[in-house]
Amino acid sequence: MYKFKNKNLFIEINDNNLLFAVGEHDDELNFKIIEKESFTPSGFKNGKLTNLDVNVDNIKKIINKIEHRTNIFFSDVNVIINQTDFDCINVSGFKKLNGNQVLSDDISYILNDVKSKLEETEKDKTIIHLFNTKYLLDNKSIKNLPIGLYGNFYSHQLTFLMMNDNELKNIKMLFNRCNLSVNKIILKSFTDGIKIINRSKKDTFIKINLNKSETQLTIFYDSAFCFFQKFNFGSNIILKDISKVCSLEEQTVRKVVSDSNFKISDKNMYVDKKYFGEKNFRKISLKNIIEISSARIEEIVNIIFNKNKNLNIMNNNDIPLYFNFEDKSIIKNFKEIFEDNLNNCNLYFDEPKDEDSFSSIKIFGELLGRGWSREAIPVINKRKSLISRLFSSFFE
Repeated sequence: MYKFKNKNLFIEINDNNLLFAVGEHDDELNFKIIEKESFTPSGFKNGKLTNLDVNVDNIKKIINKIEHRTNIFFSDVNVIINQTDFDCINVSGFKKLNGNQVLSDDISYILNDVKSKLEETEKDKTIIHLFNTKYLLDNKSIKNLPIGLYGNFYSHQLTFLMMNDNELKNIKMLFNRCNLSVNKIILKSFTDGIKIINRSKKDTFIKINLNKSETQLTIFYDSAFCFFQKFNFGSNIILKDISKVCSLEEQTVRKVVSDSNFKISDKNMYVDKKYFGEKNFRKISLKNIIEISSARIEEIVNIIFNKNKNLNIMNNNDIPLYFNFEDKSIIKNFKEIFEDNLNNCNLYFDEPKDEDSFSSIKIFGELLGRGWSREAIPVINKRKSLISRLFSSFFE
């Protein structure tokens, strides 16, 4: 188990800023933030370090300020990263029982077998998160580890979230240069999923983040982070299509579709003269813009969701789909088109209001104290004792 100190240091790495916080747990493992600071810019892009020296200087300055205010010297740090270049690998292990009980030794056998095979094929990656995704006893899904139950055949599915060693090395190097060792790393996509569970009280769902330049698809099943897929396109592709076909600058297109007067129903109107500035006015119908954007949105939705074969296992229409947009102008004026194309699903546009910017760190602090029901253990260092450390989480 994690041995709690009086105070813990947390840093959340985002593309637009770095968030620093000091938190503490009481005797009942309740967590609260007692000191916080933010810094802009972050020195990261798409979750990757862009300038080591600049970041080292900036982090040292903020840490010194926090240490001065709290009168505490920190030697390690817990880190949240918004990295999207990671692998999500689902592996199942099996054990024939022949009518006998499921024993802890049976699960140990499965875990050792799965781990050894994964290490053979993923030698340049490190486990960040490991989730118990499904327990099947005689093809029946079991909510918890079925130790002590009788059956003929047991299947145990695990989900490994793994990062490239070089990316992890860069993160560790950054904090080592700041005289900090990395205690634990978690992915922000994990804390974002927990936020949905806390808000909605639903533990099985699909989430789509449509950002400007990329899109992420995440699945949680019974509170287990079990699937992740990244697409190298985002909402900007819609604007680029309009720009190309209508011979308008992207900046002009963004202003047009962001205008509060832009309505999908106004198909017989034209782009206002004010958007052309000193350039010659041309008659460009809103109908043309809507048709271009509709065609691209249909294609985006089909690739990500409607025709995504990876979602065949989630064929229950009652499973909620949370759709989030980085570019709020897109959701404002194209929401209806997305709704029309995202058919046959329980759709929610995920727009939490007044969210605390330190909410992910608060969740991280709670995870340090209480753990997560479906997570075995996050790992940031490859060690031969991995399985023995997993067992403490499984069987305690």
